[in-house]
Amino acid sequence: MTTPSSMPSRMPGLAIAAAALGAIGVLPLALVAVLAFALGGVQADAEGSRAWWTSALVLMPLLQLFAVFWLVARRGRWPLVLGAAVSLAFTGLVIGVAASVGEDVGVGPFVVAVCPLLAATLAFSPQVTAWLAGRPRRARGEKAA
Repeated sequence: MTTPSSMPSRMPGLAIAAAALGAIGVLPLALVAVLAFALGGVQADAEGSRAWWTSALVLMPLLQLFAVFWLVARRGRWPLVLGAAVSLAFTGLVIGVAASVGEDVGVGPFVVAVCPLLAATLAFSPQVTAWLAGRPRRARGEKAA
């Protein structure tokens, strides 16, 4: 069993790298969302409503940003995995749509998925696992301050 004195309290370098890569991964996702709206690719129909998937364009960078804060707050790493899965799904969707119309996509979609995937991978390193496991926990029945 790990004693409180042997639990790591400082954020390990791999956790810092995972948080940084996760934060950098927000930029391409946000750029995709902004460009889709700014260039008129996502327009409202005659009734003024947008398609359901336009919300996903905005939610992708917000999810990734939340995941970074969740890791830095020492709460867990699963939101990073969810963010990476969403980024990979978006990349697969872009590649699938491009292939169905016979277009080449280049490296653009892969850039969207690389940083979140690397961040989630680094978050599962043994150092980050020990750091997350060592976070202070409240005793049962104890009130939050």
